[in-house]
Amino acid sequence: MADVQRAISVSALLTPELVLPELRARTKIEVLEALGAHVGLVQPTVDVGHLVQCLHEREQQSTTALENGVAIPHVRVAGLAAPFATFARSTEGVDYGASDGNPTRLFLLLIVAAEQPGGHLKLLARAARVLSDAGCRSRLLDAASGSELLDVLREHEQRVHAGLRAA
Repeated sequence: MADVQRAISVSALLTPELVLPELRARTKIEVLEALGAHVGLVQPTVDVGHLVQCLHEREQQSTTALENGVAIPHVRVAGLAAPFATFARSTEGVDYGASDGNPTRLFLLLIVAAEQPGGHLKLLARAARVLSDAGCRSRLLDAASGSELLDVLREHEQRVHAGLRAA
């Protein structure tokens, strides 16, 4: 099971239905609620109310906003069969509490089983490496559609992991 967790890529958890190219939320609370509601539409077995509550509790511990307009909200939920993710882009940007003070425009929500606590750390590290690339962020902001956003993520993730294997 640990080998399976190690091999999971962030982009493999995403489908076109899990990508929101135009997130309309204006506040951190609205972002979390919109992401949770969208997950519920695509993954009907997820208790949206519980998911959103867990996301709020996680954000109260410390912000999941990184610098350069990126946030990776993440949560562990009991009883999930497999991890999944959703990706959203805000054209306006949201004050999400980033240390650099810039508005957050790219959101990658990671949801993993509470019973596998180490799995989310690997996913978080992968996501942070991909989204720390300025070229990737620029292309994500310029992408014309949800499927193009997903293609950009996959391409950059493959490039980053190929570089890590070569190192």
